[in-house]
Amino acid sequence: MKRFLLLCLIYFWVATANSQEGFHLGASGTFSSTWILNQNNYGTLEPFQKSYVKQSEMDYLPTWGGNAGVVLGYTFPKNIGVQAELQYNVTGQKYEDNFEGPATVPVDSGSVTLGSASVRVNVKRNIKLQYLQIPILFKALAGKSEKAKFFVCIGPQIGFRTYAFEEVKVGDIPYSNLPFKASEKFKAVDVGLALQTGVEIYATRYLFIDIGLSAYGGLNDLNSKAMKELEWYSKNDVSYQKSYNFRAGLMVGVHYVFVKWRDKERLQY
Repeated sequence: MKRFLLLCLIYFWVATANSQEGFHLGASGTFSSTWILNQNNYGTLEPFQKSYVKQSEMDYLPTWGGNAGVVLGYTFPKNIGVQAELQYNVTGQKYEDNFEGPATVPVDSGSVTLGSASVRVNVKRNIKLQYLQIPILFKALAGKSEKAKFFVCIGPQIGFRTYAFEEVKVGDIPYSNLPFKASEKFKAVDVGLALQTGVEIYATRYLFIDIGLSAYGGLNDLNSKAMKELEWYSKNDVSYQKSYNFRAGLMVGVHYVFVKWRDKERLQY
C-alpha cells in the first residue's frame, strides 16, 4: 500500500509538471454520516456486575461529521484527470443502550450503585476522531453537455489522526475508569479507499462547481494493539474483531481553472 501511494504521488507530480492545461485549484467540503464498524463495548460496560451484561453490545446512534479542505487537480484530454486533496476531517460514533443493573460507578465521594434486576441503567458512549487526510484520486468525466459533466473519482486515502476523544456515561454519571485513553485505543494512521461521484457545473470559462456524493471506507484495522488485550469484546464477538472507519455524505466544491478552459470540444462561449 505504501508503494502504491508513492507511485500515485509521483504520477500526479509528473502529470502536473509537464503541462498546465486543465490545471485547477479549489475548495470542497462534505457533510457526512459517520460510522465506526465493529467498534462496540470493549470494556465500556465494566461497571455492571453481571458478566453477560459486561459482554453486551450497544446500539449505534446516528452520528454526523464532515470535512473541508483544498483540491489540486489536472484534467487531461479525453475527459480523464487526477487530483490530490488536503482535508481536515471530523468523524466518530455515538452509542446508547439500556442494560440490566446493578451498576457501580465511582464518584468523588466513593461510588454509586444504579439499577437492579428490575430497573435498567442507561449507558451512553461518544467517540470523536479528527484526521488530516490526503486522498489521491483518479477522475473520469462523461456527458455531452457543454455546461455540465458527470464525474467519478476513486483512489487511495491516508489520514493522520490529530485528535481522539471518548466519553462514557452510566446513568448520566461520567465513567472515567476505562482501560485505555482514546488516544491509546485508536491507531494514529488510517488508510482506505475514497470515492466521489456527482456533477461538474461550468459557471464560467474559469470556474466550475461540483456537487455530489463522497464516501470513504477504511481498509486497515482502526484499533491499536492495546484493544486486543481487553478481556471482553461483545456478546456476539467472543474473539477480537477489527474495526473500520466509514462515512458517506453530500459534497460541494468550487474550483478555479488557471488556463484556457478545456479546449473547444468542452465549452463554447
